[in-house]
Amino acid sequence: MNILLISGSPRKKGNTEMLLEFCSQEVEIRGIKTDLVCLSDKIIHHCKGCNKCRDRDNCILQDDFNRLYRQVLDYDGLVIGTPVYVGMPTSLIMAFIQRLTMVAFNNGRSLSGKFGGGFAIGGEAGQLAAITDLIKFFLVNNMVVIGSDYWNIGFATKKGDIMENDKSLKYIENFAENLLNHVKLMEG
Repeated sequence: MNILLISGSPRKKGNTEMLLEFCSQEVEIRGIKTDLVCLSDKIIHHCKGCNKCRDRDNCILQDDFNRLYRQVLDYDGLVIGTPVYVGMPTSLIMAFIQRLTMVAFNNGRSLSGKFGGGFAIGGEAGQLAAITDLIKFFLVNNMVVIGSDYWNIGFATKKGDIMENDKSLKYIENFAENLLNHVKLMEG
Protein backbone atom coordinates (compact mmCIF):
# COMPACT_ATOMS: atom_id res chain seq x y z
CA MET A 1 0.00 0.00 0.00
CA ASN A 2 1.40 3.40 -0.92
CA ILE A 3 0.33 7.02 -0.80
CA LEU A 4 1.40 10.06 -2.79
CA LEU A 5 1.36 13.36 -0.92
CA ILE A 6 1.16 16.56 -2.96
CA SER A 7 1.91 20.04 -1.67
CA GLY A 8 0.00 22.72 -3.54
CA SER A 9 2.03 25.53 -2.06
CA PRO A 10 4.07 27.76 -4.35
CA ARG A 11 6.51 28.17 -1.44
CA LYS A 12 9.29 25.63 -0.90
CA LYS A 13 9.73 24.26 2.63
CA GLY A 14 6.76 26.23 3.96
CA ASN A 15 4.11 25.21 6.48
CA THR A 16 2.18 23.07 3.99
CA GLU A 17 5.23 21.04 3.06
CA MET A 18 6.22 20.73 6.74
CA LEU A 19 2.77 19.41 7.66
CA LEU A 20 2.80 16.93 4.77
CA GLU A 21 6.26 15.73 5.80
CA PHE A 22 4.90 15.18 9.32
CA CYS A 23 1.93 13.33 7.81
CA SER A 24 4.32 11.19 5.76
CA GLN A 25 6.25 10.25 8.90
CA GLU A 26 3.06 9.39 10.78
CA VAL A 27 1.81 7.22 7.91
CA GLU A 28 5.17 5.49 7.38
CA ILE A 29 5.55 4.50 11.05
CA ARG A 30 2.26 2.70 10.52
CA GLY A 31 3.78 0.69 7.68
CA ILE A 32 2.48 2.55 4.61
CA LYS A 33 4.95 3.78 1.99
CA THR A 34 4.76 7.45 1.00
CA ASP A 35 6.30 9.89 -1.43
CA LEU A 36 5.97 13.68 -1.39
CA VAL A 37 5.74 15.88 -4.48
CA CYS A 38 5.83 19.66 -4.25
CA LEU A 39 4.16 21.63 -7.01
CA SER A 40 6.30 24.68 -6.17
CA ASP A 41 8.87 23.67 -8.77
CA LYS A 42 6.37 22.37 -11.33
CA ILE A 43 4.61 24.09 -14.21
CA ILE A 44 0.90 23.30 -14.22
CA HIS A 45 -1.24 25.19 -16.72
CA HIS A 46 -4.96 25.71 -16.20
CA CYS A 47 -7.42 23.31 -17.82
CA LYS A 48 -8.85 24.64 -21.06
CA GLY A 49 -11.89 22.34 -21.01
CA CYS A 50 -11.09 21.18 -24.55
CA ASN A 51 -11.88 17.49 -23.82
CA LYS A 52 -8.97 16.41 -26.04
CA CYS A 53 -7.88 14.15 -23.19
CA ARG A 54 -10.89 11.90 -23.92
CA ASP A 55 -9.77 8.31 -24.54
CA ARG A 56 -6.08 9.26 -24.73
CA ASP A 57 -5.30 9.08 -20.97
CA ASN A 58 -3.24 12.28 -20.91
CA CYS A 59 -3.58 16.02 -21.39
CA ILE A 60 -2.49 17.77 -24.58
CA LEU A 61 -0.99 20.73 -22.67
CA GLN A 62 2.79 20.60 -22.48
CA ASP A 63 3.88 20.99 -18.86
CA ASP A 64 4.57 18.80 -15.81
CA PHE A 65 0.99 17.54 -15.46
CA ASN A 66 1.12 14.27 -17.45
CA ARG A 67 4.10 12.94 -15.50
CA LEU A 68 2.29 13.77 -12.24
CA TYR A 69 -0.92 12.16 -13.50
CA ARG A 70 0.96 8.91 -14.21
CA GLN A 71 2.52 9.12 -10.76
CA VAL A 72 -0.91 9.54 -9.10
CA LEU A 73 -2.14 6.43 -10.94
CA ASP A 74 0.76 4.39 -9.53
CA TYR A 75 -0.37 5.00 -5.93
CA ASP A 76 -3.26 3.58 -3.90
CA GLY A 77 -3.95 6.86 -2.16
CA LEU A 78 -3.52 10.59 -2.54
CA VAL A 79 -3.10 13.25 0.14
CA ILE A 80 -3.24 16.89 -0.93
CA GLY A 81 -2.15 19.87 1.13
CA THR A 82 -2.77 23.51 0.35
CA PRO A 83 -2.12 26.78 2.07
CA VAL A 84 -5.13 29.05 2.25
CA TYR A 85 -4.77 32.23 0.22
CA VAL A 86 -7.72 34.62 0.40
CA GLY A 87 -10.05 31.96 1.76
CA MET A 88 -9.40 29.24 -0.81
CA PRO A 89 -6.81 26.73 -2.05
CA THR A 90 -3.95 28.04 -4.17
CA SER A 91 -4.53 28.48 -7.88
CA LEU A 92 -1.66 26.00 -8.37
CA ILE A 93 -3.44 23.13 -6.61
CA MET A 94 -6.77 24.05 -8.21
CA ALA A 95 -5.25 23.90 -11.69
CA PHE A 96 -3.75 20.52 -10.86
CA ILE A 97 -6.89 18.91 -9.40
CA GLN A 98 -9.15 20.31 -12.10
CA ARG A 99 -6.98 18.84 -14.84
CA LEU A 100 -6.59 15.62 -12.86
CA THR A 101 -10.37 15.36 -12.63
CA MET A 102 -10.89 16.08 -16.32
CA VAL A 103 -8.33 13.53 -17.55
CA ALA A 104 -9.45 10.86 -15.07
CA PHE A 105 -13.13 11.43 -15.86
CA ASN A 106 -12.52 11.23 -19.61
CA ASN A 107 -10.53 8.00 -19.28
CA GLY A 108 -12.63 5.48 -17.41
CA ARG A 109 -12.67 7.43 -14.13
CA SER A 110 -9.13 6.31 -13.42
CA LEU A 111 -9.07 7.66 -9.83
CA SER A 112 -12.17 5.73 -8.79
CA GLY A 113 -11.67 3.60 -5.67
CA LYS A 114 -8.45 5.29 -4.56
CA PHE A 115 -8.45 6.85 -1.12
CA GLY A 116 -7.16 10.09 0.20
CA GLY A 117 -7.60 13.25 2.13
CA GLY A 118 -6.78 16.90 2.10
CA PHE A 119 -5.22 19.43 4.43
CA ALA A 120 -5.66 23.21 4.47
CA ILE A 121 -3.26 25.45 6.37
CA GLY A 122 -4.01 29.12 7.04
CA GLY A 123 -3.50 31.96 9.44
CA GLU A 124 -6.92 32.82 10.77
CA ALA A 125 -9.73 31.68 8.51
CA GLY A 126 -10.57 30.03 5.22
CA GLN A 127 -9.40 26.51 6.01
CA LEU A 128 -12.92 25.05 5.95
CA ALA A 129 -13.70 26.59 2.57
CA ALA A 130 -10.40 25.28 1.20
CA ILE A 131 -10.89 21.79 2.65
CA THR A 132 -14.37 21.72 1.11
CA ASP A 133 -12.85 22.25 -2.35
CA LEU A 134 -10.45 19.36 -1.77
CA ILE A 135 -13.22 17.08 -0.49
CA LYS A 136 -15.30 17.87 -3.58
CA PHE A 137 -12.32 16.79 -5.71
CA PHE A 138 -12.15 13.42 -3.94
CA LEU A 139 -15.89 12.85 -4.06
CA VAL A 140 -16.40 13.76 -7.72
CA ASN A 141 -13.63 11.30 -8.59
CA ASN A 142 -15.37 8.48 -6.67
CA MET A 143 -12.56 8.30 -4.14
CA VAL A 144 -12.78 7.33 -0.48
CA VAL A 145 -12.19 10.35 1.77
CA ILE A 146 -10.30 9.78 5.02
CA GLY A 147 -10.87 12.22 7.86
CA SER A 148 -9.64 12.85 11.36
CA ASP A 149 -11.37 13.55 14.65
CA TYR A 150 -11.88 17.11 13.42
CA TRP A 151 -11.25 18.98 10.18
CA ASN A 152 -7.90 18.32 8.50
CA ILE A 153 -6.75 21.88 9.03
CA GLY A 154 -3.75 23.71 10.39
CA PHE A 155 -3.11 27.17 11.76
CA ALA A 156 0.08 29.02 10.88
CA THR A 157 1.07 32.54 9.91
CA LYS A 158 4.86 32.49 9.92
CA LYS A 159 7.12 29.80 8.46
CA GLY A 160 7.45 26.96 10.93
CA ASP A 161 4.39 27.87 13.01
CA ILE A 162 2.62 24.69 11.93
CA MET A 163 5.07 22.48 13.81
CA GLU A 164 4.27 24.33 17.04
CA ASN A 165 0.51 23.83 16.68
CA ASP A 166 -0.33 20.78 18.78
CA LYS A 167 -3.95 20.63 17.57
CA SER A 168 -2.91 20.51 13.91
CA LEU A 169 -0.34 17.80 14.58
CA LYS A 170 -2.91 15.77 16.52
CA TYR A 171 -5.34 15.99 13.56
CA ILE A 172 -2.58 14.55 11.36
CA GLU A 173 -1.84 11.73 13.81
CA ASN A 174 -5.53 10.81 13.88
CA PHE A 175 -5.72 11.03 10.09
CA ALA A 176 -2.76 8.61 9.82
CA GLU A 177 -4.45 6.18 12.21
CA ASN A 178 -7.71 6.35 10.25
CA LEU A 179 -5.76 5.79 7.06
CA LEU A 180 -4.16 2.68 8.53
CA ASN A 181 -7.56 1.38 9.63
CA HIS A 182 -8.91 1.91 6.11
CA VAL A 183 -5.93 0.04 4.62
CA LYS A 184 -6.54 -2.87 7.00
CA LEU A 185 -10.19 -3.02 5.92
CA MET A 186 -9.18 -2.98 2.25
CA GLU A 187 -6.68 -5.76 2.76
CA GLY A 188 -9.33 -7.90 4.39
